[in-house]
Amino acid sequence: MSHVTDEGERLIKFLNSLHPLSKKVIALARKETYKIIAKKNEFISCKNSNNEDCVFIILKGVVRGFIIDDGKDITTVITNENSIVGQIRNPSTAKPIYEEKFQAIENSELLVLRYSFIDTLYRKYPNMNILARKLLALHFNLLQERSILCRIPSAEVRYNKFRIGNPTLKNRVPIKFLATYLGMRLETLSRIRKKEKLESAA
Repeated sequence: MSHVTDEGERLIKFLNSLHPLSKKVIALARKETYKIIAKKNEFISCKNSNNEDCVFIILKGVVRGFIIDDGKDITTVITNENSIVGQIRNPSTAKPIYEEKFQAIENSELLVLRYSFIDTLYRKYPNMNILARKLLALHFNLLQERSILCRIPSAEVRYNKFRIGNPTLKNRVPIKFLATYLGMRLETLSRIRKKEKLESAA
């Protein structure tokens, strides 16, 4: 995983679309953010010598989040360009039950936002809390959609809902990851997709 500097402009454009940024905030964003390049199947982390966590904005590519439960790899997140992904800080001291990890499933470019940078924004520029609420609302909406999706009883309906909501993403994700994300066996998803192809060819 390699680092590339001077990539704050995409972040500035993205954040400005949510809430106007001051010149001082823009200057800080240009200084404190950087881009990383992750090759296909590479694991993604921003841990440094200070063991600092971060979040990522996906500039290009597809990333999945996953956990390991009883030796099984379970995909928890699948997302692509212009999305935020990463470790979400727990305000309590309780240790999370699962440690979520992240992996590029295409050659990907990600913009790194270290939590120290985010904390500096909140401390120096109180109006950035407005932006934070908007970002939190976007993330909550994504979590809500995932929560509803995994509760749909029918495997075929779950897949169709995902397909409709993500018309290009379904063909960019290996079927083994998509199956665990949708909470079904690989054989079940293969059968559903075969049926889809036959119906589209008819």
